[in-house]
Amino acid sequence: MVNRGQISKNCLPCRKRKLRCDLVPEGCGQCRRARLKCHGYRDPRDLVFHDETRSAEQKVVARQATQASHPTAMELGWNVRARYVFFSVYVFEFSHSLGPVAPFYNRASALDHLSASLEATSLAFMAVHLRTTALMHLASVSYVTAIQRLSCALTELPSSGAEEILQSILLLDMYEKMVYRNPQDSASWMSHAQGGMSLLGPRAQQFASSLTGCQLSARLITALTVSSGAMGARVPDELMALRGHLDPFINTVKWRFTGIVALVVDLQADLRNSGDNCTIDLAERAEHLDDQLRNLYRTLPPSWRPRQISPVRRDALIFGSYYEIYADHYVTQVTNGIRAMRLLLNNIMSRHTLRPSPDNIILDRIRDITHQICATVPQFILPRAAPENTVGFSPLQSLQCCTLLAPLYIANQVSTDALMRDWIRRCLQHMSETGCMKIAKDVADLMRNKQDLNYWLVYAMVGSYAFAA
Repeated sequence: MVNRGQISKNCLPCRKRKLRCDLVPEGCGQCRRARLKCHGYRDPRDLVFHDETRSAEQKVVARQATQASHPTAMELGWNVRARYVFFSVYVFEFSHSLGPVAPFYNRASALDHLSASLEATSLAFMAVHLRTTALMHLASVSYVTAIQRLSCALTELPSSGAEEILQSILLLDMYEKMVYRNPQDSASWMSHAQGGMSLLGPRAQQFASSLTGCQLSARLITALTVSSGAMGARVPDELMALRGHLDPFINTVKWRFTGIVALVVDLQADLRNSGDNCTIDLAERAEHLDDQLRNLYRTLPPSWRPRQISPVRRDALIFGSYYEIYADHYVTQVTNGIRAMRLLLNNIMSRHTLRPSPDNIILDRIRDITHQICATVPQFILPRAAPENTVGFSPLQSLQCCTLLAPLYIANQVSTDALMRDWIRRCLQHMSETGCMKIAKDVADLMRNKQDLNYWLVYAMVGSYAFAA
């Protein structure tokens, strides 16, 4: 029922003309002057309330129909938006190792393990970028679904579906590295990579027979190598045996580099097991591995060589008088990876040398390598260094800067140059404030408070190989 207010006592002509009636029953003055018949006085007993239910319902239905016929925008679900961002930014622009994902996904059904694994990883990627717990909850739900579907697929593994299953395993491993930045916080930190090894081991020949299989195998071996480093463990013997089987089929710079990284991880594990008592054998191994990395760097393809830029005006974001621009962020990442491993090895040699004081050659080498790392930074943070660089970092730019964080940490850790350490912290502050990169601030805080933190733990903290090209 709708309250229509108090009933007017005016005659009908006065009500229609909205005039003040003098209420004379024989004929009001307004009607006489207008020569109208005065009529329509209301009975005071007329009801004040009227049933307007039907009329009100019709108005509401009409309003809803109008709104439905003119939508203001098309609302897409978070899973659709996250998948679009993951493919457009990460798969197609940033990563050099997720090429098989797109064709696998195009062939997958909406209810299989690959679709669920991709949904979980893409939601986690977007949740990390937007820093929202609601999206992370959606990602965790999709992750559980993906695990359940993958378990079913493994129980009835078809002969032709091993590559798709390994891709799902790698996506779920990537999810773990994005969500859990501390190896001790997740029981699954190495479980996915180890499960992938169990799948790949008996099928090494099958995977080696196709380009896609080689790409997946190389990514799995990289994942298990880095995970072993973060856990402080030796690389599994099965991994080295698998590398030997795949060596004739893969001969990229990164493949050769990860082979040396596996030996560095073993050296660090042996050093830790010896209680940091570096024997002559361990010191010689460090020197031998450094020679291998130096030779690898010398034999890089000409296209990997950087272009040196020497600005006329000094800039606070450039250390020294120049910076270097590489072919792309992938080349920058691999070359900085070589430098970071060399810094680890030379730091071992300088700390555990049998001489009374560190060799000047080692100290000069550390100085040169840290300078080279610093020279790679401006290409991603200076607006004028590249047309795609923006003052508020784009998603791709943030990923590119993520690849710099661990090398900058180790450079800050081993450098004796106070000016360089101050410059590195200023760069991280710039990434944090201009690029809205909270992880850059976290690394800067570590530099101030925990300068002796293990390189691999920092590498895991910034997202490990989940945010590596």
